[in-house]
Amino acid sequence: MDRHHLNEKGLAMNIQQQTSAQCASAAPCEQLLSNVYASRRGRSPSEPKGMANADTVMQRLESGLPLKDALMPGASYEGYHSHCKLFPERAARAKALVERNAEAGKKRKLEKLGVFRRRAMTHCARGHELSADNIRVRRYRGYTQRQCKKCEHMRQMETGPLPSPQKLAELTDAMKRGRNLAAIKKILPDTTAFYRTVRKVPEFAKVHHVWASGAKTRAGAANKRTVQQKRYNEIMSLLPPRMPLKIKIQIIGAIYEAHAMRRYRGKPFGITKAKANIKQFIADYNRENPSKAYGDIKTPWSLDAPVYDDGATTLADRATRSIWDKAPM
Repeated sequence: MDRHHLNEKGLAMNIQQQTSAQCASAAPCEQLLSNVYASRRGRSPSEPKGMANADTVMQRLESGLPLKDALMPGASYEGYHSHCKLFPERAARAKALVERNAEAGKKRKLEKLGVFRRRAMTHCARGHELSADNIRVRRYRGYTQRQCKKCEHMRQMETGPLPSPQKLAELTDAMKRGRNLAAIKKILPDTTAFYRTVRKVPEFAKVHHVWASGAKTRAGAANKRTVQQKRYNEIMSLLPPRMPLKIKIQIIGAIYEAHAMRRYRGKPFGITKAKANIKQFIADYNRENPSKAYGDIKTPWSLDAPVYDDGATTLADRATRSIWDKAPM
């Protein structure tokens, strides 16, 4: 234990001895101890200063003043905390009063700032209802604020820069050609600036009106293209992976042709039956194009290929006859 700590401990014992001799008087021990602290001069930096006006500070706390105002008669924060260490019961009462006064002061501050008045508002200054889907909650300087989405949207529509003349010409050309919204956003990603231009530029508004009126038609065409592309990919996945792409396209073309005629091999046919008849379509193509279908060592000719170019006998027919002809009786 160092010398400084020993001196501090001895000083505290000396103060306690002085106060114990005076506690027999009518004055409270707390006040006497505070007077001892206040009367000392030349104290060390680590020595508690005490608080000579402890009763006055307590009365001011009980009247509802915050701690900083209650210590105004001359007491310091250091003396207040030293006094609380020496008298725990008095410190508990003071702590409860400080918390109560701080909460009351916070409410007065919020009321002065108009927070409670704004919390009770059901409509904004422009008359928009502050419903759950029309408010945005934000934090500002430690406080929670409600903002009207409609008002914010109106401010964004009225304020802000417009696109450059070059961008405006590109947007006009894209809308006249019937491009969809995704293509428009690639030209001008800022949607707010786009609709701000619609509100402020009459010529652009006319083009936008014509373009917006055909939105359903474009959406239907896009959906149709999506369905057709999905169906095309499904049929493509049914064909052998090693088959060349040109041959796959020809077989898919035959499937779509049969779908258009609604007939295949004398039976009703639809595009949904392509999976069940995919082998027949492949066999028909190999029969009609034996030299173009397969013929190398990795992909040998199909058994559906004809033996002769001008004949109808297939390789499967010849193999079957050979097997039955050589079979023992």
